[in-house]
Parts: sequence; structure tokens; C-alpha cells
Amino acid sequence: MALRRLATLATSRRGIGIGLVLGVAVAVVVVVILGPRAGADIASAADASRQAAQPLWFVVALVALVIALVADAATLVVLVRHLGECTSVLGTAGVGFESYLAAGATSFGGLEVPFVMVRLKGVGVSVPKGGSIIMAKGLVHVTVLVLVAALALTPVGATVLTSLQRRILLGVIAFLCLLWLVGSVLLRGSLGLNRLPAPVRDRLTAFWETARLLRSRGWRLGLPLVALQIVYWVAMLSLVPLILLALGWRGDFKPLIVGQAVLQVLMPLSPLPGGAGVAELGYLGIIGRTVPRDLTVASLVIWRAYTWVLPMALGGFVLGARTLLRRRREVVGS
Repeated sequence: MALRRLATLATSRRGIGIGLVLGVAVAVVVVVILGPRAGADIASAADASRQAAQPLWFVVALVALVIALVADAATLVVLVRHLGECTSVLGTAGVGFESYLAAGATSFGGLEVPFVMVRLKGVGVSVPKGGSIIMAKGLVHVTVLVLVAALALTPVGATVLTSLQRRILLGVIAFLCLLWLVGSVLLRGSLGLNRLPAPVRDRLTAFWETARLLRSRGWRLGLPLVALQIVYWVAMLSLVPLILLALGWRGDFKPLIVGQAVLQVLMPLSPLPGGAGVAELGYLGIIGRTVPRDLTVASLVIWRAYTWVLPMALGGFVLGARTLLRRRREVVGS
């Protein structure tokens, strides 16, 4: 019942409204403070875009976004199918799309996990298995991202970050690695699962059992998971270059790609929905160092629309459509 209440809160009008207001307010404040010429910059970028007459790049960026979202939802489908509990491929994919609404409207994506667990239960996946699937998906998702972001610590991305930014990124990566290492040692060592509180122990036990099952599938599962996440990140990291191309910019793509990967690693640190605040601050500080000033704010606004607003809109549409269909079935059945 607690999970269901959290899931309902995640997609309630009140919850979404509060999340969006907070996120947008902080994002606007960051842009106004750090980009006092924001209005003029957006206007000049719009003029440059019209003069360049290449709006097709916006369409290409939209296609790339669709590819990314489909690949991410397909990752969830592959995981559920390999556990043998998937009763509906389309239903599972729908859960993946709906999760973008919960993730974009809540702090730290905090309500996304219970929301997805409850929705997966509707397609035949038990709550413990659903939690394990989410953790496994997140592990693959983050691992591929961190590997790309780590390029900023090599000569390939040496010009992308300042010395302080490299230290912050290195600290985040080291923290994630240490967290997994310490957790594995404690759980497999003298502490053991029996010393943990029952709710935590049950979830971790389910996770380790699922992890063993996933490992037993070998490359039959690992290869498609990694491939889908590579497709996801290639498509997502192409968005800023495509948006800038539409605005008439021409330049080196490597700093933009590595910079976006670094941003994606840092954004979950924001306590606000959609990584608000950290996303804008990071974009202006990282991407803004490699593109003309008059395009920075405009590309930031468009990038946030692509990576935050549009996925949430898709999630809301899918959730609304599925709710409407369910109600119609109930009316017909009665």
C-alpha cells in the first residue's frame, strides 16, 4: 500500500505541479543570475537560426531523442523478459515511458522507483523482482555513462573541464565505485544480510538472487543490455551538437559530447526535479566554455526542453492513454 501511495503521488497533478514549479523556478534563477543577457542571447540565437535556415537539425534532434527513449524502454523490456515474468511487452515498454514522468517531476527521481515497481506489478512482475530489475537497469545505465564521462579525465577531454571540475567528476566517480565496493564487501563479509533490518535484507536478498540469475544468462542478456544503453547514450549525447547545428554553430563535437556525459553524472546530485539547478549551472560552466556566448543560453533552454519537458510529456501521454483504456475496459466489462 505504501508503494502504491508513493506511485500515485509521483504522478498526481499536485505532485507534478509542485515538482515542475520548483524545478523551473530554480532553473530560471540560475540562468538569470549567470546569464544576465539571457533574453538578448535567446533573441540573437533565434535570429541566427532563421538566417542559417537549418531547422531540419531540430527534427534530427527530436528523432535522436525518440531513439534514446525507445532504447531505454527496450532495456526494461529485455530485463523483464529474461526473468520470465513479462505478460505484455507493450505494457512493459509503456511502464518505461511512464517512468519519465515520475523521474522528471520528483527530487532525485525518488518516486520513480516505487512508481515503476507498482506499474511492473501490473504486467506480472512481483514487487521484489521489480525492485531488482530497476537496480540492475540502473547499474548498466550508470556504468556506460561513467565510462563515457571518464573521457574527461583523459587527454581526449582535457580541454573540456577546468581543474576543479575534473576533481569534482573524479570524486563522484570514486564515490560511486567505493559505494559499490564497500556494499559488496559488507554484504558478503562478516556483516552479512542477517544483520540488516528485515525490509532492507529482503530487498537486497532479492537483488542478489536476481543478479545471480542475470549473470547466469551471460552474453545473451548482457550484450543486448549494453548495446541498448550505448544506443541510448549515443542518441542523448548527440542532442547538444544537433541543437547547436540548428542554431548555426559549427565546431568541434568532442567537448560537447564529453561535457554532456559529465553533466549527466552530476545532475542526480541536485535535490530538485529534473536535476534543476545543477543542470543549468553545469551547462553554463561546461558547455558554455566551448560555444559562442550568444548561443549558450538559447541552446541550454532548448536542450532542457528536449531532455526534461518532452520526456515528461511523453510519459504523461502514455500514462493518460493507458488509464483511459483501462477505464473503458472496466466500463465494457461491467
